[in-house]
Amino acid sequence: MTRLFAEPRAVSLAWCEGELEAMSVDGRRIAVVEVVRRWRVDGEWWDGSRAHARDYITVRTADGMLCDLVLERASGCWSLQRLYD
Repeated sequence: MTRLFAEPRAVSLAWCEGELEAMSVDGRRIAVVEVVRRWRVDGEWWDGSRAHARDYITVRTADGMLCDLVLERASGCWSLQRLYD
């Protein structure tokens, strides 16, 4: 089962030498142990719009949580989009 947030939750990421080491959500720091996958979506690229240009990563945390994070490339803001059980 998954939990998809209707309104993605803001998240800040902590990187060390190019590797994701932690994320902070609602003031709580969560250690990241693995980046499971990465992918990029460039929706409506044909009209020159960057409105749907996003990068996604799926991460596993130290407490076993698996989640999808999304970067809105236009704003540079990361958010938590989905949690997997």
